[in-house]
Amino acid sequence: MANTPSAHRSGRPKDTAKHEAILLAARSLFASQPFDLVTMEAVATHAGVSKMTVYSHFRDKETLFETIVATTSDFMIAELSGPDQGGGLRERLIAVGTAFLSVILGSDICTMAHTLPSALRANPALAERFYAAGPGRVRAALAAMTAAAAKRGELNVDDADRAADDLVSLWEGSMPAKIAFGLAGLSTPEEVRSRAERGTDVFLRAYRKD
Repeated sequence: MANTPSAHRSGRPKDTAKHEAILLAARSLFASQPFDLVTMEAVATHAGVSKMTVYSHFRDKETLFETIVATTSDFMIAELSGPDQGGGLRERLIAVGTAFLSVILGSDICTMAHTLPSALRANPALAERFYAAGPGRVRAALAAMTAAAAKRGELNVDDADRAADDLVSLWEGSMPAKIAFGLAGLSTPEEVRSRAERGTDVFLRAYRKD
C-alpha cells in the first residue's frame, strides 16, 4: 500500500480550523476548475487565510491535492473494513459498495477527477503519485477483501485483483463517464444504493461458490 503524502502524515496541524478551511477551499476549486488553473493564491483567498498560511500546511499544490485524495481514500478504506463485522457476504458487499459509490458518484471527488487528465498526461510521475494515494489504495483494499472472502470459502476467485476490478465495474457501470461528459449529475443516495445492490448481485452470481 502506498504511503500517504507528508502533509497528510504529519499529525495534528498547527491550526486545525485553518487546515480544514484550506482543504475545503481546495476541494471546491479542484472540482470546478482544471487542475492546472488552480493556484495556491486562489486557495488562500477562498479559505480566508494568507498564502503563507497555505504554504505552512502544504508545500505545494500537488501535495494539497494529494492530501485530499489520500484523506478521501482513508475514509473509503475505513468503510471497507467496517461492514465486515457482521451480516452475510451480500450485505457486507452492498454496504461497501454503497460507501464506495457515495464518494465516487455522489461527491465532488468525482468532479475533481475529471479536471486532471491534461495535467496527468503531461506528467506521468504525478499521475502515478495521485493514483497511488487514492484509487490504487482503494483497489488494493477491495482486492484484499475479495481474497479474504475467497479464503473463507464464500467466493470462487482465481485472481483477487481482477475480481475486485469486476466488482467496481459492476458497481459503477457507465456513470463515471456520463458524469464526466455532463450527461448525468451526481448520484442520489437512493441511486447509489440501487447500483450497489445490483452490482453486488451480478458479482455474486459470477463468483459465489455453489
